[in-house]
Amino acid sequence: MNDNPPSKLIFGFVIGILAGVVAILFAQYVFKDDGSKGVVKAPVNQELQAVSDKKNNSNKSPKLSLVDTRSDKGSSSSKNSKDSEGDNKDKEDDESNAAWEALKALGDAKDKAEAQKETDELASRLKLSPAQKEKLEGLLNDKAARNSAAGLRLLTGKATVADMIASDEEDYSKIDEEMRELLSGEQLEEYEAYAEEREVERIEKKTKGDLDGIEDIPGITEEQMREAWDVLIEINAKEKPGTMLNENSTREEFIGVIDDALDSRVESMRPIFTEEQLGAYKIGIEGFRKIISGMVPEE
Repeated sequence: MNDNPPSKLIFGFVIGILAGVVAILFAQYVFKDDGSKGVVKAPVNQELQAVSDKKNNSNKSPKLSLVDTRSDKGSSSSKNSKDSEGDNKDKEDDESNAAWEALKALGDAKDKAEAQKETDELASRLKLSPAQKEKLEGLLNDKAARNSAAGLRLLTGKATVADMIASDEEDYSKIDEEMRELLSGEQLEEYEAYAEEREVERIEKKTKGDLDGIEDIPGITEEQMREAWDVLIEINAKEKPGTMLNENSTREEFIGVIDDALDSRVESMRPIFTEEQLGAYKIGIEGFRKIISGMVPEE
């Protein structure tokens, strides 16, 4: 059997239901994973310099001789050592905070640019009035801010079930409701066409992600890939954001939705895969199930 990485095996599922969870993979690369407070790793050249300094220092004779037993010497050394440790910790905290601020600033700028682009495109397509355009831009900015805030809380390990749900960048349900109140006539018809196109793209993106891990399972044929595509298209179409969970959902409800989604994928692949292939697929599924369960805080 092939022990496929869970994150790759069902990456599309992550994007569709919990887009913000992908940020955790980023955190594992950028931040320490030793259980301590996360700080951005130093650039490679800084790490090499630190190794060089350590080596050079090891070749130097100690400043205090073995016969120097004065208490003031020892206490001074200990005090200086503690002060140095405290200074280093403060420096690391400052670097960590600066890194967070830089990441947030980059994310905010990217979100604003994307919201502006989407606003301009829709305004032109729907022939929005200045007031309608301003309303739409506000809705898109609010959504981006909600996704971003939830994603940051995921990174810090302080996320709630509501945050997990709010991190889904594919959830346009609230914006769709507002736009249906804002638009009428031909504008509304055109918006519904746009929303349908957006939904098709979401389903295809999720399905492609689902297939990323499947194609690495030993012995998978092109015919099996085509069959899996057809089945997963149907599953992903049913898992529409904003219809399965909301900000008031409990942990039990959240886990239940995840379990049902994963179980449906396993059962859908059963008639397509051989027993060995299905076993390899289930390894990734179960790994992801444990990851999500561990991330969702107990109530």
